Amino acid sequence: MKTHHQDNWEYTMIKERHIRCILFDLGSTLWTAADKVVWLSLEETSNLIAAEILLRFTHDRKFATMDSHTLGNLLRKAVEKQIRSGARKKPGYEPDFVRETKEALQQIGVKKANRALGEAIYEALRIRIPHSRELFDDTLTTLAALKERGYILGVVTNRHYGGKPFYDDIQLMGLLDYFEYEHMAISADLGIRKPNPDIFLHALNRLKVEPEEATMVGDSLKADIVGAKMLNMLAIWKPKATLREEAKEAWMELLECAGIEGMPGFTDDDLLAYVYDRDDLKFEQHHIDWKPDFIIDNLEELLTIF
Repeated sequence: MKTHHQDNWEYTMIKERHIRCILFDLGSTLWTAADKVVWLSLEETSNLIAAEILLRFTHDRKFATMDSHTLGNLLRKAVEKQIRSGARKKPGYEPDFVRETKEALQQIGVKKANRALGEAIYEALRIRIPHSRELFDDTLTTLAALKERGYILGVVTNRHYGGKPFYDDIQLMGLLDYFEYEHMAISADLGIRKPNPDIFLHALNRLKVEPEEATMVGDSLKADIVGAKMLNMLAIWKPKATLREEAKEAWMELLECAGIEGMPGFTDDDLLAYVYDRDDLKFEQHHIDWKPDFIIDNLEELLTIF
């Protein structure tokens, strides 16, 4: 495995691959969640809107006498649980979110819930991106530098919400200065999700790039790295900072329990081993290489690779 500590030979290897396209994940790769207090406030507001919509649809006393905050929270949890259930039934594909929302409503007692109500509730629960996410400090500068160097940039992202509101959100955040929207592969719009190779191929075909000429940068080993490896793409892992800290703490506790002292420092291989064990990533059973080619902590490190 090659990490962000590289020698000249390894950089030469990268050049020999003739990489000309870099695909990015969004969440925890180009942006991070806003402050928890802000996020909870936005979630509460959207929950209340969903509750109001439901109360206009039904006069069922069970809901009418329920506190709006409690009802909104119930709706969000029921819908999210149903969507997770739907996704597990068909890995690699997105469920029909509106249908899952309608079924969630029926399960909590809204017997006459129809697709129109499902769509209205589902959309009400959307938390808009510009207020709930923050670009990393080096996101726009790194994208600008890569674009200036002639690299084709694209996005492959697993998201529950797409469509026109998503377009408006990323435009407001300045990302459409670096990505063509029609070249983005958004799981909510396509019905397929990483690591399904088809979602990567959708973006690559739009960009007219072969997989061997492309790199995928993302925070998920299972979705981004494995998906890229299935197509022989270069795979760059950008793990969450909180994950590294979590893994390091577990590693230190393990050494302490074993009575081991004076061991070398925590490495990227230790981080990979932690995630592998935690998430039970037994990809080798399917002959899939799950190890990233590079590991970076910050986007700007890409400028030393490319």
